[in-house]
Amino acid sequence: MRSIVPDYLTDVLAEVESNTQGELAGYIPELAAADPGRLGAVFATVDGEVYGAGDVDAEFTIQSISKPFVYALALSDRGFAPVLAKVGVEPSGEAFNGISVERETGRPRNPMINAGAITTHSVAGAEGLPPTERVEPVVRGLSAFAGRELTVDETVCASEMESAHRNLAVAHMLRSYGILTEDPRAAVDGYIRQCSVLVTTRDLAVMAATWANRGVNPRTGRRMLLEAVRRLTLDGHDVYLVDPESMIPDPRPGDGGRVTVVRDVEQVLGAPPEGWENGS
Repeated sequence: MRSIVPDYLTDVLAEVESNTQGELAGYIPELAAADPGRLGAVFATVDGEVYGAGDVDAEFTIQSISKPFVYALALSDRGFAPVLAKVGVEPSGEAFNGISVERETGRPRNPMINAGAITTHSVAGAEGLPPTERVEPVVRGLSAFAGRELTVDETVCASEMESAHRNLAVAHMLRSYGILTEDPRAAVDGYIRQCSVLVTTRDLAVMAATWANRGVNPRTGRRMLLEAVRRLTLDGHDVYLVDPESMIPDPRPGDGGRVTVVRDVEQVLGAPPEGWENGS
């Protein structure tokens, strides 16, 4: 029997397609030139079925959607204690790019704000790995979540790095507290490369369905997360809050995606309009 899900997704997209609210991510020049008309939605189940409608195979950079995935990779690579010593798990109530750190320690309050995400990137991969070699295992990990090899959009990466003044300032502050122990510019460059990984709506659906499927990619069968890591990242994601006013018109990353995980059941992903404001 043919599934009704594709028709349902098509109807949903038809209802919202005329909505032109929001703005392109003007703080990243390359994203400011993105096509705002792209729109897609994918529904992935824990048994590996993937349904989609719209621009489901159009590539766009992952931006801030990478944050919880790389946080999970860092916890898996280094263990809980080393990561939690560097990044907290408390809501900040501030903008995603706010300077939100603990007053005495300088520890970022959570991994969803940029200060925490930059720090999380710095502890991903094997201990002692040079910053220039860290991007490869991060991209490899994101690729394993997606079930296919992903690549970095060098054009977006270069554009974002040119305007990364605030992230660089945050990284220098983290270095002054000893939270970062490496060159701040190298840490930001790695983080921006992480955000510049190209994905499709279909990729993101499978990536988050891996969370719903108790840490196992439902398409490849590969275990990506131990249950303890999955529980912390999935349960904790709800409290990694930022100031809602900073996320108007919608709590989306720089390229406009949104991910929703229904525990143990399925994952739903809505993709751009590409380049909508808010993100890394």
